[in-house]
Amino acid sequence: MKTVVIIIIVLLTFSSCNNNKQVKKGNKVNSVNTKAIDSSYFCLEDSITVSFLSKASYKKAIATCRLTLLDQQFILKGHGYMDATQILENYYSREEHERNNIPIRIAKWGSKDEENIIYVWYKKENNEWLPIVAEKYHKSAQF
Repeated sequence: MKTVVIIIIVLLTFSSCNNNKQVKKGNKVNSVNTKAIDSSYFCLEDSITVSFLSKASYKKAIATCRLTLLDQQFILKGHGYMDATQILENYYSREEHERNNIPIRIAKWGSKDEENIIYVWYKKENNEWLPIVAEKYHKSAQF
């Protein structure tokens, strides 16, 4: 009888050790997920530059810094260039934007120096948002 009790205790202890390993693995997975969630609120501001944003797709830019000050999509058709869209006048003729539905996305990030903001205008090509132009403005600039 003592032998059976000892065997049960050993098996329970062994089983408990295996469960602890699984819990540790589970915590490791959870810590990775938590880290990914935390990174959505973390911004690698050194990477948010006009040079980087003028080459990076929207998906890559958002992966680098999800903290946008503005993220807006619209169709450029039939209305004049106003406000922040004036810069698109250099990339699309008035006839072109009046004839076509051109999907545009504007994203705005704060810069590391906190004195400037960076606007990026994206166009949609092959289901991906690619940059048209990225420009830095002083944060008090008005369009």
